Parts: sequence; structure tokens; C-alpha cells
Amino acid sequence: MRISVTWFLFVLLLSCSSESSREGDVYFEQGEYEKAIDSYNAYLESNASNVKTFYNRGRSYEELGRYDKAIDDFETVLKLDGKNVNARLSISKIRYEQGKYPQALLTAEESLELNPNSAQAHFLIARCKHQLGYVESALESYSLAIKADREFGDAFLYRGALKISMDQSRSACEDFVRAKNLNVEGADNALSKYCR
Repeated sequence: MRISVTWFLFVLLLSCSSESSREGDVYFEQGEYEKAIDSYNAYLESNASNVKTFYNRGRSYEELGRYDKAIDDFETVLKLDGKNVNARLSISKIRYEQGKYPQALLTAEESLELNPNSAQAHFLIARCKHQLGYVESALESYSLAIKADREFGDAFLYRGALKISMDQSRSACEDFVRAKNLNVEGADNALSKYCR
């Protein structure tokens, strides 16, 4: 009798914990990031090594602009799972947004070592190289992102912008058209500004 009561309480606790994680995911999808964080915190109280929940909580912090806390969670993910590409890409993206281009580039390159076909890693590398003035290398990285994902509209848009700075307007306009066809914000403006 005592064992069955203990087992019931364990299953109940596990189910409530799991529910907190799913609830956090729902809040995240609804854009209620503070509530998502609260739910993830509740789940992590009894599941302190759950990679997915740390990552999702980090994404919630990132959406709120609380980058230090987001990076803390992404680094925790890497301690638990050293080959987690998404955590590295998220750190790279935040470093890029902070203007820390060399650090962002290094982290994106680490992601690429783990997944050589990651369009997002190629794209982040291209963006960093673009900001650092490595024009030819950035162009190559944008092209690799597109090769990895032919529907990567932002890569077409930014590659087109880079081509404009390289006086390759005809090719740039082709990229802007492709970005527009993929419904990328800013493609219409680029077309009207550079491709009359």
C-alpha cells in the first residue's frame, strides 16, 4: 500500500512537471515570455538537466532582450550537450546583435563544424564577415547558406545588398527578386531603390 501511494505521488509529480514544460511552450508560442519562463522554472525545479527546457527558457529570455540570462541558459545547454548546434547558433545570434562580431563569428563557425550543412550557420558567418569587411568571403558564405536552403530568403536579400556594394547591381536585383518571391521584409524596398 505504501509503495503504491509513493508511486502515485511520483507519477503525479512527474506529470505536473511535464505539464509545466508544455505549458511554457504554449506561453512561448503566444508571445507570453514571462509566463513561459515561470513555467520553465517550475519544470526545472525537478528536472535540472533537461536540455530542451533550458534552451526554451533561454529563447524566452532572448525574446525579452535579457541577453545575459539567455546566454547563461544556452551555455548550460552546452555543458549538458556539448554538440548542441541550436544553442551555439543562438549565442552567435545574440553576439551579432550586440555588435560582438568576432565572437559571433567564432561561435557560428563552431556550429558549422558540428553541422556543415547548417544554412543558419553559413548565414550568421556571412553576416559577421560582412560587418567585419570580409566582402568576398561574406559573399561566399551567403551563397553557401542559399545552397544549403534554396528557400532562405534573408540570405538572398543580404547577398543582394552585398552585391550592390560590389557594383554587381544586375545580380543583386536577381537576389532581391528571389527574396521578394519568398516574402522577405525589405525586398520590395531594395527592388524599388536599386532595380528601376
